[in-house]
Amino acid sequence: MEAITRRAALTGMAGVAAAAVVGCSTSNPETPTPSPSDTVSATPTPTPSPSETVDTTPRWPLTGVPFEEGDAEKAAHIPVAVKVPVEKRSFPQLGVEAADLVFVQAQGKSYDTTRLCAIFHSEWPKDGANPVRSTRPVDVPLLVPLKAVVLACTGAIPWVLKYVRKRKQNIELREKYGDSSDRWRMWKPGGWLKGSNAVDKTVVAMPKNLARDSKLDKGEIPPTYLVYNPPGVEPSSVNGTPVEKATIFYKGSNVGTEYHRWEWDAEAGLFAASIRFYEGKTWYKWITRSKKQIKVPNVIIMFCEWHMGRIKGYTGHSEPIYSITGGTDKFIYFNNGKYVTGTWKKGDYDALPIFTLDDGTPLYLEPGKTWIEMPQTGARVDLV
Repeated sequence: MEAITRRAALTGMAGVAAAAVVGCSTSNPETPTPSPSDTVSATPTPTPSPSETVDTTPRWPLTGVPFEEGDAEKAAHIPVAVKVPVEKRSFPQLGVEAADLVFVQAQGKSYDTTRLCAIFHSEWPKDGANPVRSTRPVDVPLLVPLKAVVLACTGAIPWVLKYVRKRKQNIELREKYGDSSDRWRMWKPGGWLKGSNAVDKTVVAMPKNLARDSKLDKGEIPPTYLVYNPPGVEPSSVNGTPVEKATIFYKGSNVGTEYHRWEWDAEAGLFAASIRFYEGKTWYKWITRSKKQIKVPNVIIMFCEWHMGRIKGYTGHSEPIYSITGGTDKFIYFNNGKYVTGTWKKGDYDALPIFTLDDGTPLYLEPGKTWIEMPQTGARVDLV
């Protein structure tokens, strides 16, 4: 690859210098009811363009894996999203390798610079998901397109909880505190968190049981979140540029930079995750309590403008506010040792994001688990 990729700072977009400062086109990020002037027209299920092949393949909705016999019945249940912190003391995490779709969100002035929204559906983590932390405003426009989802967390500041509960017809908020049911477990005192006073780090969410008890679950298959290659069509990566590793820089406002790296593992046919925390220079493989490194076929870097603030109409502590609702920005998609670039857009809070390649054609993912990194517009990304 050329200088723009080998040890290069790709600000905001790979290979397109003019896109370095392209931001999200919305004046009211994450607002509950955007006005027509700041909402991109879209529907929960994207309407195919003339160049797009209509795919009627029955699939697992969050991985795109085609159904085998009996899978339709197995898939007819609500997904569960769990908020998982990303900080040195939160490792090793439990169960996140089982998630179908994971959003990696920046945390701004918080002491931890990123947090996961890990969504489980086709596979339940046997021993649960841990640690568990608080929800964030961006979870609403990311989760509402699923129509019905359980959101497991340890709470949030009051205005954020009010904002999430306003979408109670789509998001069933489940908080650990005050719930002593088998929807949750707690690590025994003196275990791997010995010496920590962060009680919420001992919380374990049990997605299978949370789904079992959901009042929103109507026994329906959720919408397919992303677009996968139809029969006879190759994934978009087939014409991509080769890449060995991608490093993403999450720059915190007062704690330095956290680094995420995805490295192509040709033998496994997957991208493997590593992390470098802001206080050191050591790279750690992203390994869970199962002693397995996070490895997935699909990684998307979804650039988006965000700032510390509040949703219009709410008061209280500032939180990371993403320009998702009515937004548009650049993305990089990694699959099969290659990458391609394009633009994403999202309409109202209940619309699915639409990913379009630079040539105007739809992005087709390879079926399988997907991690979506959400760094700031203009964030540095090194490709080698």
